[in-house]
Amino acid sequence: MTTAPPDRETLWQEAFDLLIRRQNAPDNPVTLRLIAEWRGRSPVHDGIWREALELHALTGRAVGVAGRIPQPPARRIGRRAVLAGGVAMAAGVAGLALVPRLTAGARTDVAAIRRIDLPGGGQATIGPLTAVTLRAAPGAAPGADLREGLACFEPAGAAPFTVTTDGLTLRSLAGPARFDLAVEGALSVVSVGAGRVQIGGAGAALACAAGDRLMIDDGTGTVTRGRLAPGQFAAWRTGRLVVEGEPVAAVLARIARWYDGRIVLLDDDLGAMPISGVYTATDPEAAARAVIRPYGGRLRRIGPWAMVIDRA
Repeated sequence: MTTAPPDRETLWQEAFDLLIRRQNAPDNPVTLRLIAEWRGRSPVHDGIWREALELHALTGRAVGVAGRIPQPPARRIGRRAVLAGGVAMAAGVAGLALVPRLTAGARTDVAAIRRIDLPGGGQATIGPLTAVTLRAAPGAAPGADLREGLACFEPAGAAPFTVTTDGLTLRSLAGPARFDLAVEGALSVVSVGAGRVQIGGAGAALACAAGDRLMIDDGTGTVTRGRLAPGQFAAWRTGRLVVEGEPVAAVLARIARWYDGRIVLLDDDLGAMPISGVYTATDPEAAARAVIRPYGGRLRRIGPWAMVIDRA
């Protein structure tokens, strides 16, 4: 009976394990011999070793206190990251902290979009690599918690519906409403498709009506208002990202939700530049290239695991 060859993810894990050993003892002859033997097993082994070395060098990420080099992304929440200057710009959602009266919510995988029922009536659409926890309690208004990611809420009950993030509270006023929320780090983008929504926590109370779009930077305290064109509301549900004046790094973080790998951004100045446009998230590489092209950005792929972005 023949044994099936290991898949690329297993080989990638083995390569990083050897990298860890070499970093901990760079002159150890046993480690160097093991690396040479592993690379010599096949051209695939040698190619993955070279990819692992290049990715490790480009991200500038040393082994941390736990003795681990970043691992290749797996198809589950918590493994996706956009790295800016070697530091995680937007880490994957690892799960929401539970608080009293939280009920079962929803999590999604890479490129996955899911519909869920909301307490009190209505539904929500949850974007890729997003975790939402629902709140329902007798006598209390229904709501949800979203720490990071994409979610479009369509509450249909008579009671107001409240959505909280780390820095904002969104509350639909009485009656049906449709509002969309995209959170990437300190940046939140709120769009209203129907009804009225009140926003708190952005330095002041803000009111939004149908057609309004707000970009809120919790880091700087700035709020930028805009208007939605027809067909732009929550367009990510069909794989289109409609962006207006957002930082390149935040847009790349959103694209990364459709990419089963890492996007490594080596130029912080490029990441801070504003960008506007419509991008096809279902083709992450083409979308990333389109985002960085106006600023002379350059994208290189390292195997199936990463896209590395800088400027020539």
